[in-house]
Amino acid sequence: MWALKGTFLGISIFAVGAFVFNLAFLRSMGPLLAGPGKQWSIDTRSLLYVIIGNPWFWATFAASIVIGLAIARSWPGRFSPVFWVLVAVVDLVPAGYLGLFLFLMSRLKEAAAK
Repeated sequence: MWALKGTFLGISIFAVGAFVFNLAFLRSMGPLLAGPGKQWSIDTRSLLYVIIGNPWFWATFAASIVIGLAIARSWPGRFSPVFWVLVAVVDLVPAGYLGLFLFLMSRLKEAAAK
């Protein structure tokens, strides 16, 4: 059971970290691409390259799983059910971000086919 809890905890750590990294990346790239206060856009292929094509992304995923397993294995007592509910609620934000990104990608693919 500790392996399942550790894996869930590791994926949660990774999901929140990836979400924060993406927001920080997009925030820092705005002024570089268009200047302060101006609108800008980024190609989805370059965004996917920064995320999935980056070897550090996958190394961070593996490290997060290992850290989650280590925390779950070394925890002296039982985790409170409230803790797991809070972890699940926190995971809703990155999951919503991913869902929105996939939805927009499907719309973009439909628009490109027309």
